[in-house]
Amino acid sequence: MAVMNKIALFFVVLYSGIILSNTYLGENERVQSNVVIFVLNGFAYIVSAIEMEKEKNQLVENRSTA
Repeated sequence: MAVMNKIALFFVVLYSGIILSNTYLGENERVQSNVVIFVLNGFAYIVSAIEMEKEKNQLVENRSTA
């Protein structure tokens, strides 16, 4: 899961760079579609980070009860 989290972060950074470059190039329609992709990838990254924290907490609880 940690690898997937890093891959998601990579794509969030990559798409934010694409959005910035397209904004300066003046391609408004493409920028709008990239913003949607950026938001979806950011949401996926946040959800995966929350899931990792839940799994980490469950592991800590299992170790403390064992």
